[in-house]
Amino acid sequence: MCGICGFVSTSGRLHERNLLAMSDSIIRRGPDGAGHYFDGTVGLAMRRLAIIDLEGGQQPIFNEDRSVCVVFNGEIYNYRELRQQLIDKGHRFETHSDTEVIVHLYEEYGAELPRHLHGMFAFAVWDLRKHTLLLARDRLGIKPLYIARTPSGILFGSEIKALLATGLVGSTLDWQGLDEYLTYTNVPCPRTIYAEIGQLEPGTTVTISQNGEMRHARYWSVPQVPSPARSEAQWLDDCEQALRSAVRSHLVADVPVGAFLSGGVDSGIMVALMAEMMDRPVETFTVGFKDAGSSFIDERKYARALAQRYKLNYHEIDVTPNLEEIVWEIVNAFDQPFADDSVVPSYYVSQIAGRNVKVAMTGLGGDELFAGYRRHLGLMLGERYARIPRWLRDNLIRPIVERLPESSNSSDAIDHLKRFVRAGGAPAHQRYQDSLATLSWQSRQQLYTPDAARRVDRATTDNVIIRPFTEGSVDSILERALRTDLQTYMVDDILTLSDRLSMWHSLELRVPYLDHRLVELVAGIPANLKIRGNTQKYLLKKLAERWLPRDMIYHKKQGFEAPMGRWLRGPLLPFFDSVVNKAAVESSGVFRYEEIRRLRDEHVSLKKKHSKVLFSILSFMLWQTAQSTSARATNSAAA
Repeated sequence: MCGICGFVSTSGRLHERNLLAMSDSIIRRGPDGAGHYFDGTVGLAMRRLAIIDLEGGQQPIFNEDRSVCVVFNGEIYNYRELRQQLIDKGHRFETHSDTEVIVHLYEEYGAELPRHLHGMFAFAVWDLRKHTLLLARDRLGIKPLYIARTPSGILFGSEIKALLATGLVGSTLDWQGLDEYLTYTNVPCPRTIYAEIGQLEPGTTVTISQNGEMRHARYWSVPQVPSPARSEAQWLDDCEQALRSAVRSHLVADVPVGAFLSGGVDSGIMVALMAEMMDRPVETFTVGFKDAGSSFIDERKYARALAQRYKLNYHEIDVTPNLEEIVWEIVNAFDQPFADDSVVPSYYVSQIAGRNVKVAMTGLGGDELFAGYRRHLGLMLGERYARIPRWLRDNLIRPIVERLPESSNSSDAIDHLKRFVRAGGAPAHQRYQDSLATLSWQSRQQLYTPDAARRVDRATTDNVIIRPFTEGSVDSILERALRTDLQTYMVDDILTLSDRLSMWHSLELRVPYLDHRLVELVAGIPANLKIRGNTQKYLLKKLAERWLPRDMIYHKKQGFEAPMGRWLRGPLLPFFDSVVNKAAVESSGVFRYEEIRRLRDEHVSLKKKHSKVLFSILSFMLWQTAQSTSARATNSAAA
C-alpha cells in the first residue's frame, strides 16, 4: 500500500522537481519510504507503507531488462500464484513483493493484465520501448486515481493534492461537480470539484502515448448474466465458501492485520472468520459517541459480546464531538468537499487503529451487495404503494404525512416517510434517484445565487443515478438499485471516505466483501433472497447464524454514522455560525445567505431537519477557506 503520482510530459516543461513536490504532498499515504523515476519524458513516484516484503519491496520496480517500470498502490492478493505462473514461463524475480508481478504480467498480457489481478489497486506502467504509460484502477474503485491534462502534460496521482502540488493545475470550480456534490454529499466519479481534474473510473485502464493521446478501455463490470438456479441452502454454502476465500486472501501480509468492528452483521461475520483463521487474537477497533441522543442506537454491546466469544483484543473509543479539533485534517485529507457525516467516527476509528496496526479489514460492502439500506426496502415498498389509488395517496395519505412534526432527535424516519409519499407513483429510477438526493432541484435553486443556478444542469446531476439504474437488461428493480450503488454510492462515498481517512493515518484498509469474485457471485442471488418480506439482507443474516448470536443479527440497524442533526443544534452550532457567516457566504458567490439562515433556523427550532444540507454547506465553506489560504501561501512564496 502506498500513494503514487507522476506525469507524461508533452512539452518538456515538467521537471524532476515537479515530481518530487507531488510525492512529498502524499507522504501520509506512505511514511516508510519513497522512490521515483524520471527520464525527461515520464516521471513516476511513490510513497510506501510497507506491508509485504518489508525489506525488498521498494518502488519503482523494473522487469529483467529494465524496459518496463511500475509504481503501484494497493495489494494483489493472488500475487504468490501469479508469481509462480510467471516463473514457470521463464520470468526472473528480484523481490518477493506483490508489485513485481505487474511488470511481468505486462510483458505477457499488455493492457489486459488487470484481468489477472485479484485485489485493490491503482498503478502506472511505463513501457520504455513503446513510450506509452498504462494507468489502471481496480474493478470496484477501492483505490483512487486522479488525472489532469495540462498544457505541460498529463498528470496523475492517488490524491488531488499531488496534482495541485505541481502548480500547473488550475483551481477553477467545476459548477456541475458542485451541483452533484450538494445533491449526493460527494462529487461523483469521474468529476472532481476542480474543472481541470478528473478521476479514472473503476474497472478501467487508460493508455497514454508520448504525444498525450489517451485511450480508455473498460476491462470489468458487474455481470448481468443470470446465475443457474440454486436452492437457498446451496446459496448459503456458496456464499460462505466465497466469503471465507475473500477473508483468507485479504489476510495476506507481513505485518499484523486488525479489523473495524461495528457491532453489526457484516463486520461480525468478517471478524468471526478472521478469528478462526488467525493464529493470534484479532485486534479490533470500535467507536461510539457520548451524548448521541435517544434515537442513536449504541451497537457497542454487540461488539463487546463478540469480543468475548472470539477472544478478540478489543479496543473501544468514546467520541465527544469536537469537529473543530479535527476539521482541517479532514478537509486536507479529502482535497474537496465531502459531507457524509460518518467522516467523524471514521476519522477516530482510523486514528486509533493506525496507532496499533498497519492493516485493518472492514465490513464495508455488505449493505450494497445484500440490500441493507432502508432505501432498498423503500424501493420495493414503493411498488406496492403505487397500487393504491392516486386520489387516495394525494388527498388523504400525503396530507396526513406532511403534517407530521419533525423528530426532536437525530432520527431521519419522518423525513424518509415524507419523501416516500411524495415520490409515490413515480417511475422506479426517479424514486431511487430521489432517495439518494440530499436536496431536490427546487431546493438547490433556492439555495444558489442566480449566477450559480445558471451554471448547472439538473438532468446531468439526476443522471448520475438514473443512467446506471436504467442501463442493462436486469429485470429486478432491486438488482438495478444494487448495481447502481456499486457504481456510484460505493465508489463516490464509502470507498472515498475509507481510503482518505485511513491513509491520512497511514493505515491500509481492506474490503473483503468487495472481492470481485464474491461480488460476481452475489450479483446472481435472486432479489427475494436479499429482501424477504420486510427482512433486509435475508440471506446474509441466515448465513450469520452460523457464527453470531441472534440478538446481534436481528437488532435494529444503526449504521456507521454520527448524530449530526443533534450536534448541529448544540455543540457544533457556534462553529457552523463562525464559518458560514454572511461575509464568507456572499464572497463565495455560490449560495444565498438568507436561504442558509432559513435552513439553519428551521433545523435549530426543530421545525424541520436540515442536518445533511447544513453539513454539506459547512464542508464546502471549509474547503473554500482552505483553498483561499493555500492560494495566499503560494502567492506569498512566489513573491
